[in-house]
Amino acid sequence: MRNGQEQTSPQTGSLVKTSRISRLADHILWPAIWIAAVALAALVHLAFFVAWPDNFIHEDSAAYLDETRAILTGHYADDMNGRPYGLAFFFFILSKLFTPDIRLFVAAQHVMSVVTGLLIAAIVRFAGAPRIFSLLAFLLATLYARTVHYDNTIGAETTSVFLMSLAAFMAAGIVFRNWSPFRVAAGIGLSIGAVMLCRSAAVGTGFAILLWLLLALDMRLVRRLAVLAVAAGFGLAVYAIPIAINSIVEKRPSTEVVSVMAFVVGYSGDFDHGVHLERKAQARQFVTKMRGADGPQGWADIEQYQWPLDAIERMRRPGDSKADFESIVRDIFVETVTTPSTLWRHVSRHFTREMFFLLFDGNYPASRASRPEDYEYFVKRDAFEIFHSPTGLKSGTLIRDHYDPPAVLSRLLPSADGLQAFLNKLFSLGYAPRYDRAPLCCGLSISTEYDFLPGPIRWLSAGTLLLAALLLACRIFDRPGRNAPLTRNLAAAGILLLMLAFINAAFPAFLVYGFNRYAYYLTPFMAGACGILGAVLVLLARGLRHRAPTRRF
Repeated sequence: MRNGQEQTSPQTGSLVKTSRISRLADHILWPAIWIAAVALAALVHLAFFVAWPDNFIHEDSAAYLDETRAILTGHYADDMNGRPYGLAFFFFILSKLFTPDIRLFVAAQHVMSVVTGLLIAAIVRFAGAPRIFSLLAFLLATLYARTVHYDNTIGAETTSVFLMSLAAFMAAGIVFRNWSPFRVAAGIGLSIGAVMLCRSAAVGTGFAILLWLLLALDMRLVRRLAVLAVAAGFGLAVYAIPIAINSIVEKRPSTEVVSVMAFVVGYSGDFDHGVHLERKAQARQFVTKMRGADGPQGWADIEQYQWPLDAIERMRRPGDSKADFESIVRDIFVETVTTPSTLWRHVSRHFTREMFFLLFDGNYPASRASRPEDYEYFVKRDAFEIFHSPTGLKSGTLIRDHYDPPAVLSRLLPSADGLQAFLNKLFSLGYAPRYDRAPLCCGLSISTEYDFLPGPIRWLSAGTLLLAALLLACRIFDRPGRNAPLTRNLAAAGILLLMLAFINAAFPAFLVYGFNRYAYYLTPFMAGACGILGAVLVLLARGLRHRAPTRRF
């Protein structure tokens, strides 16, 4: 008996030691790793913020700032901008809580972007993936150069993706962590409604999250439908509030009917047959010429890609009211997407190709972001004194003027010059504009997003498509009686992230084109999909190892 105890005691001691190491990692090591990862992401975003403190405006920024200014100055009813007002309301709240300053708006976008990465990482972790893959998802989502580039400019991208991620995070909490379904469903509805106020195209994302909840919830059908009803009800209520306000103050709702539908009409509409032939005849020659210039890589640049806007203008006649002309464009758009021949042309000729361009940087508009210095024209043209834009600040000024660590921490924290030097070094690792690949480490180089080469989105897209293929294969080849190679939660989380990524890619690819900015709406979700992919590959490798036949001697 003593011998048995002596033989088992070393094993018991080894288990106790392993348990202590595991607890140490849980309480010290992993929190330290996450603090370091969040700090790294924050420093990368800060490097962008201080490098271009006066280039926060691109070609679409003025619309959102105009709307914010209209609300702040009491001209909301008079402003007739063509963008949803969600982002303007957000900037209005920031202005009232703090101060109306463009630097505050951009800083808030950077913070939301880092939080988005944490929400995506939490979804991956909730699904049961190992911590390392949750960390990978966070780093991929927050350190991608193109994402940070657009975080640093006023636009709907950052806020919209944050709200999408928040809704997906809460949905994952209901499914994977058994959170109170009806309370959280209300939060999901509020997030979906808010994101639809920022970007009307988000209706597809909201539908995807609700559909995923319906399929993934492990409860009776009636209860699932009730949860969806709560989420949808809150979402519609939030979306209806501005409509009600506009009706009360007699403000005509903003609309982008012509600009949104113009590309489908120009690219694929039938200008020889169908409705409004007399209007089509005015633009037929121009449309034929531009379609003839379409090659395997699309058109040469962004301006040429936008030729359908000129085609639509050629259909306009003197005396046309805005409402009447919108109705004409809508008629031709409906005809295009409901006629089999024109719909097939658009899907086969444009949609599939633009999806490839968007996912893999397949042409010039998709592969190259504009250098921030190129926005100087818009910065000077769209001056907003109420928001202190242009700021008049130069690169590095914000650190030298505002960074002053407390005396107690002065020995631990770097000086202003030291911090700026570190940010400059960090900025050189593929973030600073240059026309060739930037050296990263260990002989590796990376696209700067400002060159003419495909960027890292290719690897995110490849990982996302591989995950989709693996989930489909596991579903097809899984047999009853076998141990399932994947856990239910991992598969469900993978499907959620795939749905969000592909829906956000499909909308611009179908209605507009695969411009690099639209990649912002899918890269965080593809980062999460890559985290799930890592966990899936580990599980599959373990399954193959356990099923491998043993050699007999």
